[in-house]
Amino acid sequence: MAKIIGNARQTTAVVRNSEGTAENYLRLLRDGTVGIADLIAQWSLEGRIFTASAGAATTPVTFGSSTLDVLEHDLHVLVPSSVVIIPLEWTINFDIYGTIQVVECALQYGIGSVAGTADLTDTPISSNANTGLTSACTVKFSCATGTNLTTVVNEFWHDGIQLGISAASATVIRSQTKFSYRAMDSGVLQVIGPSQQLIGYASAQAGTGFTRFVYAELPVASVS
Repeated sequence: MAKIIGNARQTTAVVRNSEGTAENYLRLLRDGTVGIADLIAQWSLEGRIFTASAGAATTPVTFGSSTLDVLEHDLHVLVPSSVVIIPLEWTINFDIYGTIQVVECALQYGIGSVAGTADLTDTPISSNANTGLTSACTVKFSCATGTNLTTVVNEFWHDGIQLGISAASATVIRSQTKFSYRAMDSGVLQVIGPSQQLIGYASAQAGTGFTRFVYAELPVASVS
């Protein structure tokens, strides 16, 4: 019978072993029980999942107006050279669309983009604040007159509706108001970075609403 030896009662100084380490202990629960968690749950416990948002309670933010403009970023994430990110969820809730027009939502990443003016910067919150981990990324919302990606590596999500209609009265046909990218729906994890930018668009004729971005952030060595 095989004998499994692992590390139990680990509550502090949980670290990732360097590449090439000959032997690694299996991490156990505090009582020695073998527990198997999925990848995202492990990242959550490790404090490596972060959430950033714009708009709160009764105060929405303004999304890109008119048709989709590649210089108007509703989400802009600057990924530095030290880390990579994996987008897990981007949720957009429209309060209003404005007048009748196509509504488009998209996510793409690449290089060469700079956030524009009139932006809202949010400090990402770790899924486990007890670890003391902070995000190395800069996350901004509602950026106007920015710089487009000079190289688009991939546009991995695009959604929308043909006609966005504000519900100004009970007689107006109500349209879909929530759009959400979820990595688990596709089963594919997009690894972005190092030294790249993630761009998100949520365009409507005069859209306002609320948005939340959730992502995993890992050292480059963890995925290379």
